[in-house]
Amino acid sequence: MRLSQASDFALRILMATGQTDRPQTVDSLSTQLGLAKSHVMKIVAQLARAGYLKTTRGRGGGIRLGRSPEEIRLGDVVRLIEPDLGVVACLKPELTVCAFLPRCALKGAMSRAAEAFLDSLDTETLATILAGTQLASLPGK
Repeated sequence: MRLSQASDFALRILMATGQTDRPQTVDSLSTQLGLAKSHVMKIVAQLARAGYLKTTRGRGGGIRLGRSPEEIRLGDVVRLIEPDLGVVACLKPELTVCAFLPRCALKGAMSRAAEAFLDSLDTETLATILAGTQLASLPGK
C-alpha cells in the first residue's frame, strides 16, 4: 500500500503539534518538519476542518490539537487525507473497463487488503505514536 505525501505530512504535523502544549505556527511547523509552507498551510486547513487541529488567529494564537491524542486514530486521518485508496484500477472512483468484470476476484481481494491496512492503522492513535517519538532537530538547524 502506498500513501501520498499528504498523509505523511498530515501525520507528522499532528505529531509535532501533539508534542507540545505551546501553539505552533505554520512557519514553525514548516521549519521543524522540513516541509514547504504551502503544504503545511493546506494540510493544517484540512485537519482543522475535520476537528483534528484548532487554529486561532492573532496574538497568542496558533495551531493546537483539536482533540486529545487518544481520540485521533491514524486510520481516520489517512481516510480523511487520501482522495482514493484504489490500489488497482477497479477500486478507483472513476469508471474502469476490465475484461474480467463482473466475474473477477481481484477487486474483492484488493478491497479487503486496503481495508485491512486501514483497520491496522485504526489500532494506533496519536497518543501511542507520541509515546515512542521525539522530534529531532533537522540537520543543519
